[in-house]
Amino acid sequence: MIPFQNHHFNHPNTCHKAFIGTIDDISAAAQWVDTIAVEQQFPEQLVFALQICLEELLTNVVRHGGAKSSGDLSEVPIPPLNVEISISIGAQRVSMTVEDNGKPFDVVNAPAHRIDQPLDEVQPGGLGIQLIRNFASSIAYEQTGLGNRVIVEFLL
Repeated sequence: MIPFQNHHFNHPNTCHKAFIGTIDDISAAAQWVDTIAVEQQFPEQLVFALQICLEELLTNVVRHGGAKSSGDLSEVPIPPLNVEISISIGAQRVSMTVEDNGKPFDVVNAPAHRIDQPLDEVQPGGLGIQLIRNFASSIAYEQTGLGNRVIVEFLL
């Protein structure tokens, strides 16, 4: 395994970085995960799954995590939400933890819209939850004192 470079990590196989709950930081977080993926030589399928789950989780934080959030991505709560992301690499799995200080939202038990129906019957929104469930090997959620912690795991 190639050692991590330019990242803050808690133990030898975990990378950790803080972001702000904004559209720009969704992109910055995706670039950060790409950097780790290249350094660790993750398979392309894993990188794609990590990116889909990361972008869906962060979009939900930005859209719905603020106290007055209307779901509009251009509306950033004041003060903006804090988001911390950790990537942990094991011999047979990679896990990604996303923690935020937004409104509680249990992604594990939230209803996902059905996607196995004709396109004209698919309801807008709610598809991100289904995408996360489809791409991750497992998902865990816990409400923290200041917000949410979601852990998605991917088997190698």
